[in-house]
Amino acid sequence: MLQSLIRFSFSKFVPSKVTCWNCKSNEFINRFICGQCKYLKEPSLQLQEVNYFELFDLPININLETKYLEDKYRSLQLKFHPDRFVTMPPINISYSQEYSAFINEAYSVLKNIHERAEYILSLKGFQIKECSVLLDLEFMEEILELQSQVQRRENISQINQKNNQEIEKMTKQIISDISNEQYEKAYEIILYLKYRQRLRDQILIHI
Repeated sequence: MLQSLIRFSFSKFVPSKVTCWNCKSNEFINRFICGQCKYLKEPSLQLQEVNYFELFDLPININLETKYLEDKYRSLQLKFHPDRFVTMPPINISYSQEYSAFINEAYSVLKNIHERAEYILSLKGFQIKECSVLLDLEFMEEILELQSQVQRRENISQINQKNNQEIEKMTKQIISDISNEQYEKAYEIILYLKYRQRLRDQILIHI
């Protein structure tokens, strides 16, 4: 059950030897906020040390609870909303805006299954580069032919249906491979998936 997965609160990742730039305290609510003066720490330094899953108190896992993700997103945005820092020096508002942007970016990636898969692969050392794997020639010829048909507005409905089925099939395989730590296999499927997604986008323009 997803509910039984251990969540990793970013409060557990606070470095042992840090001081607040404002009050010089080394007591922190979490790695971002001073426990004494409640000032924010400089984002450019802190955000390099936390990944999106840590930010949302989640283990690195392809499967996650959508409701939990949404609730945590709202909670984080409230915690770092600029209005909470209006009585502090302006630098805190600037920092809060950077944190909010990072939270938005993390949420956008984690809520999308394909972006989440790519992000997990990047954490495992796989950067998605389409030229890094020689794709099957027959597959590429098929995609080019389907793109040509779409351009000519031929068989769009049938192409769309089959393409969506292939995307769904690939997505399930990617989830399975990442769940079983078969990262190289997932990486290769994602490269093929991107061509299917581009075909889908082209279809949507012509429907």
